[in-house]
Amino acid sequence: MSLRLTPLVKGSGPTVLLQRPIYLVGRHPECDLQLELPKVSRRHCCFALAYDRLVVRDLGSRNGIRVNGREVVETQLFRGDEVAIGPLIYRVEQDAVAGGPAPGRPPAAEGPEIDLVPLDDV
Repeated sequence: MSLRLTPLVKGSGPTVLLQRPIYLVGRHPECDLQLELPKVSRRHCCFALAYDRLVVRDLGSRNGIRVNGREVVETQLFRGDEVAIGPLIYRVEQDAVAGGPAPGRPPAAEGPEIDLVPLDDV
């Protein structure tokens, strides 16, 4: 799976290819994505890619992160989600793969999704 973060406003920030398991974002020189902006903390947030899932986590930043307009501490991201880091807004995009279309956000459900296990297997 090849994911990237694309800025909504062209020229406001770089396009970011998420190719490693952990991607650190902030003003600190050791961050993978350095954003020299006053509303971005030294270690603002990180993106984690594992088992074909992308998760974003706030690292105690002063201004937090927002996903689709809602402030979050940690959440799974899906294709098309918008992530605000300080004043920059990125969209999660996925390159087309030969195996078929990329998965998007699952449809909203009444409650949390639960995988049922047959009682014979317990």
